[in-house]
Amino acid sequence: MSYTDSYESDIPDAAIFEADRASKRDALASNVDLRAQAIELVVAADKHSYGYQWEWCGVPIIRHPDDIVLQQEIVWDLKPTRIIETGIARGGSLMLSSTLMDMYSKESKVLGLDIKIFGHALEALSEKITQGKIEVHEGDSVSEEARHRIKTFLANSLAPVLVVLDSNHSHGHVLGELESIGAMIPSGSIVIVADTIISEMPANYYKDRPWDKNQNPLTAVDEFLATNPGFYKSTRWGRRSLMGECRDGIIVKG
Repeated sequence: MSYTDSYESDIPDAAIFEADRASKRDALASNVDLRAQAIELVVAADKHSYGYQWEWCGVPIIRHPDDIVLQQEIVWDLKPTRIIETGIARGGSLMLSSTLMDMYSKESKVLGLDIKIFGHALEALSEKITQGKIEVHEGDSVSEEARHRIKTFLANSLAPVLVVLDSNHSHGHVLGELESIGAMIPSGSIVIVADTIISEMPANYYKDRPWDKNQNPLTAVDEFLATNPGFYKSTRWGRRSLMGECRDGIIVKG
């Protein structure tokens, strides 16, 4: 038997490959020790601002690489033509969403909302904004003005959308975003709630912020789901990202 024949005989077909991935994915999701090691790595890497070291299409994106790839998978599977994001920072996440949708739709748009939008973000996104691919709204994402802007952006479409909540991470604010935006999005839509990882970080880690282990995006998700049975946590997406910041924070509107 030649090397080529031997090599090919060791390659599983698609069905076996997918079954093996699914099995290992379940094991990965339930491995408490492995996740604890990942959190230790996150804490150590955070000393070097690990989450700030990446770019998408030349624009800084304040996300962990695990979550960037995971969002790509979600977008490609859902194929939304509308994405709503709260929290703009330097603009990289809006660029990610827009360029991903460009792969399959010429009519796609992203709406970014933030309490303050800085000039450097507008400059980085200027071409996409000029093209009408990205829209921005400055103001509180749970305000009545934001609600009106989101309604206009969705224009009563029944097609599923993707929502990324990555602004103020306090329990009350995230819960407000879920209640407000959740009521406006169509069935089948997916919401990525960022920084649920706060619940796994050391106590008092965020000394200068109004969130911590006991009140954070994950506690907001759990309260929201308890009173909104039309939504549920995704088992497909929610735990595969080992160093991801949105573990158990990916929810679906049924």
